[in-house]
Amino acid sequence: MKSELSEIMKDAGLDAIVVMGASGSNPPMKYFVGDAFFTSAMVIIPANDEPVLIYPPMERDNAAKTGMKRINIDEFPLKKLLDEMDGDLSQAEALQISKILTAVGVPAGKISICGMNEFGNVFNKVVSLNKIAPEYEVLPKKAISCLNKARISKDKKELAEIRRMGKVVVSIVADVENYIRSCHLVDERLISPSGNPVTIGEIKRMINHELLDAGAENPEGTIFAMGKDAAVPHNSGNNAEVLLAGKTIVFDFFPRDAGSGYFYDFTRTWCIGHASRKLQEAYNQVKEIHDEIIALAKPGIPMKELQSITCDRFKALGHKTIKDNPGTFEGYVHTIGHGLGLDVHERPSSGFSAPDDDTVEINRVFTVEPGLYYPEGDEPFGIRIEDTVYIDEHGKAQIMAEYPYELVIPVQKSAEEKK
Repeated sequence: MKSELSEIMKDAGLDAIVVMGASGSNPPMKYFVGDAFFTSAMVIIPANDEPVLIYPPMERDNAAKTGMKRINIDEFPLKKLLDEMDGDLSQAEALQISKILTAVGVPAGKISICGMNEFGNVFNKVVSLNKIAPEYEVLPKKAISCLNKARISKDKKELAEIRRMGKVVVSIVADVENYIRSCHLVDERLISPSGNPVTIGEIKRMINHELLDAGAENPEGTIFAMGKDAAVPHNSGNNAEVLLAGKTIVFDFFPRDAGSGYFYDFTRTWCIGHASRKLQEAYNQVKEIHDEIIALAKPGIPMKELQSITCDRFKALGHKTIKDNPGTFEGYVHTIGHGLGLDVHERPSSGFSAPDDDTVEINRVFTVEPGLYYPEGDEPFGIRIEDTVYIDEHGKAQIMAEYPYELVIPVQKSAEEKK
């Protein structure tokens, strides 16, 4: 949480963090400015004081909206600094940063820079800052490391934003399911009420239209993959493919709110019309492990221990896992979950190399998403079930947006086929 950032910075030996860039698609900036829009800004976070927003005058109303302590960047006019630096833009911008740091109470010390910026520009600023302002020591990676550590736990406002996106997600998922239910099958192909074959691309367009109406966006796309494609976890699906009965469809949906920037992550696996016994048995196994891991997610347990347990459970059921077969393409091939917030994948992590302090704790948000994948054979399939959960004040994992778990979506056959 932001309230923990000062201590995190002190532990890291930092006197200040400098966040740079626009507000869009820039989680470090978004963390402080919320839904306020900036084409370019800076946030200075002194270790011993509150964050300060440095804003361009054209965006002064947006700056006021944040409620942050703030300074107009024109108080440090770049033209004057360019004259002082004989026209060298990188040195002038570095001098501007040093003057801003001094103005907010950090006249010297160890600093670190982060934010979404073109690497070359930031590199030039750092080189110039080291040259013209040796009173500052610029440390690599420390800023983003500290912010990621603060962001690992969510405050009440953040939890509310994620929960709100969850409601948007399950509402759209319900609309997709209801649309499929309204269709019928002809020769195992899904046909719309208007008589046209239903394609994956049509479903994705429907999803994107509803997201727009809900004030959300889909920067990472949607996975709606069927059959053999569903057996590759991040295959997004073939837009031209017509939906077929009896094949698994992995629907992995992870949009974000267009204003706050918070994501939600959710997956269901469906079969249209019917499912073979093999698919139903595999689905039941995934669901059983999904429920078990949520029940085991208690404060203090490392996320990577949940991953190890998941691998052991799938192995006991006769499946390969990445614990015993690193790089396997079949069986259980990924991790059990990941943190979620302003990034769709953030701490806490559950891979075997995850930090020891990536543990389940109160107010932490993460996904639980076991799956099975078999890309070869007569009936290739993928099955994944995913919910986003948080740990409540009682230490219990709570699903943030509930939705039913049903493999088969019933669909009527056409009148001709019924004959």
